[in-house]
Amino acid sequence: MDISFLICGSILLFTGLTLVAILRAIRIQKALEAKLAEVTARENPILLLKNWNQRAQIATVNSRASKPEACVIALTASEIILYDRTQAVNEIFRFNADEIRWFGRPQKYTDGDNEIWLHIEREGTWKLLKIRLSRSSMQDFVRALKTIVKPELVTAYRRARPYIHAGSVRAQPADQDIHGAWSLEALIDLYLMPRFLVILKGESVLRTVPLEAIQQIGALQRLDQPGAQGLVRFRAEDEPFAFALDKHAEFAALLAEAAKRTLEAPPERKQKNKLDDEDADYEYDYQEGDFEYDANYDA
Repeated sequence: MDISFLICGSILLFTGLTLVAILRAIRIQKALEAKLAEVTARENPILLLKNWNQRAQIATVNSRASKPEACVIALTASEIILYDRTQAVNEIFRFNADEIRWFGRPQKYTDGDNEIWLHIEREGTWKLLKIRLSRSSMQDFVRALKTIVKPELVTAYRRARPYIHAGSVRAQPADQDIHGAWSLEALIDLYLMPRFLVILKGESVLRTVPLEAIQQIGALQRLDQPGAQGLVRFRAEDEPFAFALDKHAEFAALLAEAAKRTLEAPPERKQKNKLDDEDADYEYDYQEGDFEYDANYDA
């Protein structure tokens, strides 16, 4: 068989397959745009992000996180909605802005992908949503997000990094009798994030304790049982709290630092950038109390 015939056949086959792939991509894109037009008409978003490389990952505290998925993100005047990036544009997750408890970017802006974390309390659970966007899309997202959340969340967003997250860690609520002996209750979980100490039972939120209300934090060893787990003790909302847990001193230090930061004013920006971008990173002059911490701390 003539080798030139084989070469020509291969070229034609490759060209045909490429053409089919292009036509399929065009068909998918048209279907996607049609569905997004329906979303726009139905939801009237103030921002619609639909870049091909954006990703989102949702996790409920104490459950396995989903895999990062390509998504379309819509922000309305009161909600954030995530859709999968398919021809169907199926809704993945929808939540109200009033359910957001904190948002922040763990790292400064970079020219590549940027990540933002949103803590969401809904239906008795605590969820962590991580979104990855390009720099320009992230800046648009943050600007729009600031317009629909409570002012205290914007203040928290502007506080200095590193943002403190710890846990969840297994712990037991503890009570002390008049003789100094401690009794322990059933196991729960403690999750420390930049605005709250979240107390959970499995995936269910039992209570959220505002960090700015926490005082008199201490780490102590039990005198009644010297070999037992140490205790983290504090007061909040006119109520004493005590928990027995492993690595109690480390957790108490993180709790104290996180609580202190909620009482500090956000750092001032030393100078505006060339574009006068209010969402550009601040030049922090933050030294007192700064320390290393393990964001993946697990007692």
